[in-house]
Amino acid sequence: MGTAMAENDDVEKLAEELKTLRKALDELMKSFELVSQLAQNYLRLINIYAQYGELSIDIVIPEIRHDPIAREIVKIVFDLKKANISQIARELKARRGKGSRNTVREKVELLLKLNVFEMVEGEKGKCYTLRKEVINKWFDLIGIPIRFDQR
Repeated sequence: MGTAMAENDDVEKLAEELKTLRKALDELMKSFELVSQLAQNYLRLINIYAQYGELSIDIVIPEIRHDPIAREIVKIVFDLKKANISQIARELKARRGKGSRNTVREKVELLLKLNVFEMVEGEKGKCYTLRKEVINKWFDLIGIPIRFDQR
């Protein structure tokens, strides 16, 4: 009878060890999947950088690919979160050496028509901000799994 109990204990110990090993293997597989996803995202970023020479928000707006001023305005509004024509013109002048309010107004109108910008109220009247769909598209492109739903 003693042998049967000893064998039972051995089987229980083995079952417990197997359960522990399975749990460890599951954790290892989860870690491997995460590392694999990070590696894929990294390779995607390298590819985008190789294609465009940068990783900026304007990459997801093909309509302005050949319009350096509109691209710079998109980057400015992305950096500032929201800005009015004067703020954009001031920043454009600081970055490019020149930036007239008329040019900025014209480009902002274009970006509104392309559904890149939306108008919002600011402390000093009309301001412009990137539409959340554009930001989400950029996050998807660079592999960041977050949604930008708040303003």
